[in-house]
Amino acid sequence: MTPKRKQSWLLLEWVGTVLFGILPDTRFVNRALSRIIFMFTNWFDQPNLKNPTRFNEKLMLLKHSDEARTPLRTRVTDKEFVKAFVTEKVGPGHVVPTLAILKTPKEVDTFQFPLPCVIKPTHSSQEVMIFRDRQPDAKDRKRMKYWLWKNYYSSSREPNYRDLDKKLIVEKVIGGGLGVVEDVKVMCFHGKPKFLFVIRDKFGGASSRDFHTVKGEWLPIIMRHAPSGLPFPHPDKLAELLEISKTLSAGFTFMRVDFYIADGQVLVGELTSFPTNCTVPFKPASADLTLARLFDEPDLELTPDMFEPLPDVAPHPGRVVSLKGAPAKGRLHEAGGVS
Repeated sequence: MTPKRKQSWLLLEWVGTVLFGILPDTRFVNRALSRIIFMFTNWFDQPNLKNPTRFNEKLMLLKHSDEARTPLRTRVTDKEFVKAFVTEKVGPGHVVPTLAILKTPKEVDTFQFPLPCVIKPTHSSQEVMIFRDRQPDAKDRKRMKYWLWKNYYSSSREPNYRDLDKKLIVEKVIGGGLGVVEDVKVMCFHGKPKFLFVIRDKFGGASSRDFHTVKGEWLPIIMRHAPSGLPFPHPDKLAELLEISKTLSAGFTFMRVDFYIADGQVLVGELTSFPTNCTVPFKPASADLTLARLFDEPDLELTPDMFEPLPDVAPHPGRVVSLKGAPAKGRLHEAGGVS
């Protein structure tokens, strides 16, 4: 299966690869292109980079700083090399097993994929294919070769992608025991986990994102998808998630640590430097301003009473200790996905 992407993003990606790619790699040009991308995705709203107060304005400043171009940030952006970094920092058993690395169109055409498997470009974002019981057909392989052709840096100007080699990574499908995989993403500022969110039903028609404090308390925040109001599903894993996030984000002004929780295992999927390429805001606007403070106030402790209630969503009254059992409707049971 292949998750669908919005046509506007696909158009921007093509324009970026073909047209933006001929423009020089200078700070002035990169800032100008970032403004264009932001305006394109936010109905011509302009980011204020001289006096930033919103989350994505502060994140965009970091994107265009020297820190964004460090070799370490480049290394942990690569979906192959980040696994070695995770193992070095927190020990073995915390990454999804790699089955193969493909580097050329010829390899894509001739490779016999080990089923079931997940396929992603290591040098790009928001791309994934999952094959459980069949080999990729000609159309699938054509898309993979397109991944090897495209230049994500040209279209996004995220500097941590600039020097990455173009490769495809083939991974094991996780969650095979219970068939359940959930995405948990921890937002870290100056090496401190400050809040997190859970993505449910990523490939379904009713995807949701629920935000929580580091204590697991539900937060009334919307970002890209509406919340379900459900409580944090893995309080028994919360301490482990936060400790790993703290270790992996040390030394970075901002880093999002992306986890899969499957069959009771906590696995690191990737480290994300600039979620949504600094384009998608948190809602309501007051929540976005509160979260933006964390760039300058990493010791700020978030609590639910700091945020406006959402008019149509309230936290679910129950407490879920863990998701167990057979796959149920509304649960994510495929690996990979978009940011």
